Amino acid sequence: MSEEQIIACALGGDEQADRTEQWRRLLTTAIRSEPVREGIRFVLPVEMSGQIATLAVAEQRCCPFFDFTLRLADGRLAFEVRAPAQAATLVADLFGT
Repeated sequence: MSEEQIIACALGGDEQADRTEQWRRLLTTAIRSEPVREGIRFVLPVEMSGQIATLAVAEQRCCPFFDFTLRLADGRLAFEVRAPAQAATLVADLFGT
């Protein structure tokens, strides 16, 4: 029997608001975004790779149910965020989908 993953953020009010603002600010640089199964994909300038990776690591600490993938190709960064279906609202709230 597999355990169901807990869908909850460990950040409190102000911290959560600050984190949301950090994501929104970084993701305004996206060239495009598109839905993917259980999440969203952003295509960003490759120069954003370090900042996106740093924030994704921080996000994993408070919301370990998120699954992040970063792929560098053709001078661009493809950044995918996926989460279990029961976290769809959190994906939309945090990443603006």
